[in-house]
Parts: sequence; C-alpha cells; structure tokens
Amino acid sequence: MAAPLRKTPSVEKDLSEVAEKSSAMKTIITRAEDAKTKAAMKWQAAKVKVLEKAKVARAKSVELSSDKSVQATAASVVGGATVGGIGGATGGLLLGGATGAVLGVLPALFTFGLSIPIGAALGAGCGLLMGGATGTATGAGVGGTAGYSAYTRRDEIASFIEQVRAKLVEALGKGKCTAAEAKAKASNKIEDARVKAIDTFTLAKGFVMSHIAAAKETTFAAVNSAGEKATEVAQVTKVKTIEIASDKQVQVTAASAAGGAAVLGSGGAAVGFATGGAVGAAVGVVPAFFTFGLSIPVFAAIGSGCGLATGAVVGGATGLVGGGATGFGVYTKRDAIGSSVTKTLSQVDSAAKVVKRRASDSADYVRNRLVGGTGGTTD
Repeated sequence: MAAPLRKTPSVEKDLSEVAEKSSAMKTIITRAEDAKTKAAMKWQAAKVKVLEKAKVARAKSVELSSDKSVQATAASVVGGATVGGIGGATGGLLLGGATGAVLGVLPALFTFGLSIPIGAALGAGCGLLMGGATGTATGAGVGGTAGYSAYTRRDEIASFIEQVRAKLVEALGKGKCTAAEAKAKASNKIEDARVKAIDTFTLAKGFVMSHIAAAKETTFAAVNSAGEKATEVAQVTKVKTIEIASDKQVQVTAASAAGGAAVLGSGGAAVGFATGGAVGAAVGVVPAFFTFGLSIPVFAAIGSGCGLATGAVVGGATGLVGGGATGFGVYTKRDAIGSSVTKTLSQVDSAAKVVKRRASDSADYVRNRLVGGTGGTTD
C-alpha cells in the first residue's frame, strides 16, 4: 500500500494560494457579468435614443420636403446650379484653353510646338473644372436666394401684380372711353369737313369749268394759228431744201466729199492695217520668250485691227473734209480755172505752131543744102 499523503508546509501554502486565486477569479467573473449587463442596458438605451432621433429626423425631413418654400428653394438651387455650372464650365473651358495655349507658347521652341495643344488641353480641363464648380456654387446660391425670396414674398408679388393688372384695366377702360369720345368728335369733324369739301368742290368745279371753256377756245385758236405757221414754215423749208439740193455747188461739194472720204478712208484703212500690224508684231516680240512666240501674231492681229479702224476713221474724215473743200473751191473758181486752162491751151497751140514752122523751115534749109551740095535737082 502506498503511504498516506502528508501535508507539508509548502503544500499547505500552495493550497491556500489556489484557494485565493479561485476566489479572485470568481470576483472577476462576477464583475464581468455585471459590466456585460450594464453594457447591454446602455446599448439598448442608446439604440432606443437613436431610433427616436431617427424617427424625429425622418418626420422633420418629411415636413421639410412637404414645405413649399423648401421645394421652391431646392428647385431654384438646382436650376441656378445647372445654369451657372454650364455657363461657368463653358467660360472656364474657353478661358482656360486660351490661357494654356498662351503659356504653352513659351516652351514651344523646345517641344517642337507640342506644348501649345498640351497647354491648351490642360488649361481647358482646369478651366472646365474650376469654372463649373464656381458657376455651380454661385448659381446654387443665387438661385436658392432668389427662389426663397420669391416664395416667401409670393403674396406681396401677387398683390403687386394684381395692382398692376387693375391699373392696366383701369387705364384700358379710360383709353376706350377716350377713344370713343375722340372717334365721335372725329366723326363730327369729318362730316363737317365733308360738307365743306362738297361745297368747295362745287364752287371749284364751276370755276374750273368756266376756265376750261375759255382755255379751250384759246387753245383752239392757238392750235389753228400754230398749224398755219407750221404749214408756212414747212413750205418754206421744202422750197429751201429743193433749192439747196438742186444747187450745183452743193452737189459738187457733196460728191467731192463722198469721193474723198471713200478714197482716203480706204487708203487710211490700208495704211493703218499695215502699220498697226507691224507695230503690234514689234510689241509682241517683247513677251515672245514667255509665250513661245504666240504673242507676235496675236499682237499683230490686235494692232492690225486697231490700225484698220483708226486709219479708216482718220482717212475718211480727212477725205470728207478735204474732198468737200476741194470740190467747193474748184466749183466756185471754175470760171477762173476754165479761162486759165483756155489761155494755157492757146499758148501751147501757139508754141506748137511756132515749133512746127521752125521745124519746117529747118527741114527746107537742110534739103536745099543737101541738093546744092550734090548738084541734083529738087523734086
């Protein structure tokens, strides 16, 4: 058998320490249970408070969302933010893009120009964000303020509008009355003016008819007198025309002018054609190197046409004036020219007779000499 276990002082000490530790553990467990219970109670109380506050907040939210002023303010905020955001974003995009492009010009020499579009893109992006944010915030603030003010003062605004409408209706009524009175007065004045106009027209018609009759008689007399004078002038003109047309001097002058114009016009046209063609060809030589020689015939044709027209006009005018002047001078001095020609012909005839006589005498003298020298007889 085993020997009975004996309690030594160290074992008793260990047993006492274990008993103490077991008592401390129980105390800790008891306190932990108490703390857990208190924590559960506090959590439940906090949960109840949170639920109560959530219900209050929900009720407040429903109340605020049902409030017309809140709805109007919220709608104004959204509208103002949208409009302001779009405007600010657009302005920021343009301004930022332009600023970025300008700043990108500085290093463009080192980036081969790539810094300009990159700077423009970065500037446009930054401007878009900043402009959109600024515009949205400004639009929301201004829109919300305007919407809230308009809604809170809707009664005053409606009253003001009603007053304006009432005043307009009152003014319109007064205007209608005034217009009716003015229309009645105008109708009376128009009727009076119509009566006066009819009377005046009747008087004027009688006066005009009397003057028309007098003017008609005067016109008939003047027309008859003018017709007689016109007939006399026409007869005198006809006689004068026939006289001028049958005048030999006029006929000779006209024929000489026509002949001179025809002759000199043709000659001038021919000379102008040749001269203009030569000058045009000479001028066309200058650009011939650039036109591969085509400018010479072209300029010659142009010069010939211009010379032909100019020569025909100048020659025709000169021949017309010169031929007419020559024909007129020859015809007016035909007697002197005829006597001069007759005198010249008589002198030529006398000289011819003298020459003939001297030639006959010389022939007789030579024949006599020849006959005397040979010892023959004359026939």
